[in-house]
Amino acid sequence: MLNPAFPPYYRKPIRIKIRVEEHGMKTGDYALLEHEKACLVERKGSLREVAGNCLTKDGVRRFTSQVTRLKKECKKPVLMLEGTPIDLQRATKHVPEPGLALDSFQRILFKHQITLALLPSSTVTARRALGEWVARLLINGALKNGLENE
Repeated sequence: MLNPAFPPYYRKPIRIKIRVEEHGMKTGDYALLEHEKACLVERKGSLREVAGNCLTKDGVRRFTSQVTRLKKECKKPVLMLEGTPIDLQRATKHVPEPGLALDSFQRILFKHQITLALLPSSTVTARRALGEWVARLLINGALKNGLENE
């Protein structure tokens, strides 16, 4: 990672070792231990999940409650949606009009000032890259929000 003690143009790297632990979280799906107030990542795995969250009355209520809690719990909330723009625009049996689901989804995220990250995860290589991306996002979120010493 880029060493935060130097300006970026010095290109000074540091090595960070990460240990992954799995346990239930009240809010979000990914966090940097002891820096949960800096950045949380909520994961949505598919367009079908988005449609269930954003195109039904009960789904919108639950999803809005979820993103409201995410926003209250940390300084930098991020919602990670697995897929590519092409995948997410492709109609399926379960989501015949994907644009409607995506519009509702994006409007809720804008309203609550939640950052959206689209990340493909269809291969083992993509899933590894996704893990590294999320780790960097959480570490940089903790650094940017001045929580490096908490």
